Amino acid sequence: MKHIPNLLTLANAICGMMAIYFIVNASSTGLVIALLSAATFDALDGWAARKVGVSSELGKQLDSLADAISFGAVSGFIWSSILADFARMPQPWAMLIGALVTASSIYRLGVFNLKEDGDKDFTGMPTPANALFALGLWSWMGQWENWDWMMSFQGTTLLLCHVGLVALALYTVFWQNATFKVMSLKGGGTKRRKWGQYILVGMFVIMIPFFGALTLSIIVFLLPIISAFALKNSANTIK
Repeated sequence: MKHIPNLLTLANAICGMMAIYFIVNASSTGLVIALLSAATFDALDGWAARKVGVSSELGKQLDSLADAISFGAVSGFIWSSILADFARMPQPWAMLIGALVTASSIYRLGVFNLKEDGDKDFTGMPTPANALFALGLWSWMGQWENWDWMMSFQGTTLLLCHVGLVALALYTVFWQNATFKVMSLKGGGTKRRKWGQYILVGMFVIMIPFFGALTLSIIVFLLPIISAFALKNSANTIK
């Protein structure tokens, strides 16, 4: 029983490797399943550790190493694909921007390993949320009507597309190690925090029929704003 949390963590890493394969092969369905599965295993390993009453330094290190693959490397590959495959940015520039996203994720995970956990919420954007933001944008841009529309971009329009996407990618580099508070979906806390969670879930349910996969990106982008309301005057944050 004591090995179950670590096995779930390793399953997270396996899903991350599968996600990279699906990015390279432009399989939207496969990427969505692999990345959401990785996020599920990432949530379950901590839950399982609490249920069986085990906690170890090995488990903590494995968790961050798995996240570095599933949400760090995968985010970088997704951004490289967004810029190169959909926005037609030449290589190696697209891969370099993706590598910066991965480096930011790894730095965040390294800092997190040096901190004491146990609090409900986060400081800076969590790496799984950052990966879901990239996934939503990648899936939306990969839809035929959107991809076909972007393929018509030329000259100044194409340049503006590149500038806008690079700025967005660099913002995700920043926000993973920023100092603003980000609300988790764990229970407990103040009424404001609970209302923030209700608003977050409600927005997702309302928006997904209209925006599809892009809803993931919109919700994650708005998460710091919702968190600012929900966590006002709260001290329960992961530093």
